[in-house]
Amino acid sequence: MVIQGGKLADVVIIGGGPAGLSAALWCRELGLDAVLIEREVEVGGQLRTIHNSIANYPGRRANNGRDMLSHFLETVESSGFDRIVYSGVTEIDTTAKLVALADGCELKWKALVIASGVRRRQLGIPGEKEYQGKGIIESGVRDRNLVIGKRVLIVGGGDAAIENALMLSEFAAGVKVVHRRLALTARSEFTSSMSQHQNLSLLTETLAMRILGDSAVTSVELKSVSTGHTWIQPAEAILIRIGVTPNSELVRDVVDVDKAGYIKINAVCETNVAGVFAVGDVANPLAPTISSATGTGATAAKAIFHSLGASKGL
Repeated sequence: MVIQGGKLADVVIIGGGPAGLSAALWCRELGLDAVLIEREVEVGGQLRTIHNSIANYPGRRANNGRDMLSHFLETVESSGFDRIVYSGVTEIDTTAKLVALADGCELKWKALVIASGVRRRQLGIPGEKEYQGKGIIESGVRDRNLVIGKRVLIVGGGDAAIENALMLSEFAAGVKVVHRRLALTARSEFTSSMSQHQNLSLLTETLAMRILGDSAVTSVELKSVSTGHTWIQPAEAILIRIGVTPNSELVRDVVDVDKAGYIKINAVCETNVAGVFAVGDVANPLAPTISSATGTGATAAKAIFHSLGASKGL
């Protein structure tokens, strides 16, 4: 059920990805009145942007993230918990136990669960915003046909960057991986295959400084970290894979976060503020997976049940 706001809930959950959905489902299972808030028009979080197959979620394989989401929604749609979609949170007041929404509604809560997830980190260089969808691609799996015969530049040195480089080298005229450090951080199962791809090369200790083009990307200005030398590298397609950053800006003055902005939690996913919990990737810099997200959602719901259960007579 989708509601318009203006109520007191046992639990308010911010974020509709796997962690938030799991928390809401478990709240419903435990008899807690929960409201889930999702700023996008539909729930799913990062599942909506996973284009490769998912084979490591226990008990379920999926062709892609949306396929996995469809399985989640089979349970969600029958659970009956309240949802507010396409309306983000603008303010959190932990003293009044209130959240204010972008549409003007306010919700009061007994417990708050932050499941706001992460987003892909951006380079923050000139041309990055201008050429989104005009040469800057989102996914190697989804966009591989767009790079056929083109020169591709991938920025990053982790698993995602090298996995995409290997994949796109099967279609592109050439693939260059640009990494700011000397050594890659990708696992050996990916890096060991790089030498088998003749059109794949690596530029280490190199920074991307500007993305250039006209109606679409034509090149990237690069800079050597060691010498400071800059040059223009031709490229018609760019993929940026430099990690993620937590969506914690709204609560960084509310709860404790680490240097990278990840929310600090204890064993039951509670923050330093009593009654405020954080689940999923926004509180998990080491193991951001679908499995860990759903697990922490359940953990927080159980902890809230035990803390609120006595007052509800449960």
